[in-house]
Amino acid sequence: MREHIINIPNDFEVKEIKDGKIILVEKEKKLTYKDIIEQLFPITKIHYFVNSAGIISSVYNCMNNRDFKTNATSERQLEKLLAINMLMNVAKYLNDGWQPNWNNNRGYKYFIRIDNNDYIFIDFVNIFKSGDIYFKSKELVEQAIEILGEETIRLALCTDY
Repeated sequence: MREHIINIPNDFEVKEIKDGKIILVEKEKKLTYKDIIEQLFPITKIHYFVNSAGIISSVYNCMNNRDFKTNATSERQLEKLLAINMLMNVAKYLNDGWQPNWNNNRGYKYFIRIDNNDYIFIDFVNIFKSGDIYFKSKELVEQAIEILGEETIRLALCTDY
């Protein structure tokens, strides 16, 4: 009995064997974060990142910075990210270890919202709602707004990045 070894390329798989012939098909490629980074940050385009000193920097035509998790397509995107981080830091400090208890639907959890007219207001929930930064009281939200200023709050919560 003769034996033939066939090396199948990594991006192909055996679909079926029919009439003594092996039919190969290209594997379905799943989109990865690396694929997205390669599309958003080609080496021929300026991209922005937060450097080791915490400063927003830009680089052009550079392969070395394409895998950074802080890459962004604009300075505004990173400014928003840093504003969110500032809001989270202030909330963590002011809340002094408090965490929302989502099993207690009688206790309110306070957060900051912006309406269509860019007006900042304080809202609350007593059921789980992900994505917001919560405070244990309305007074702490007011203090956070005072500490950070309305411009930083608007930047943290904006949708135009």
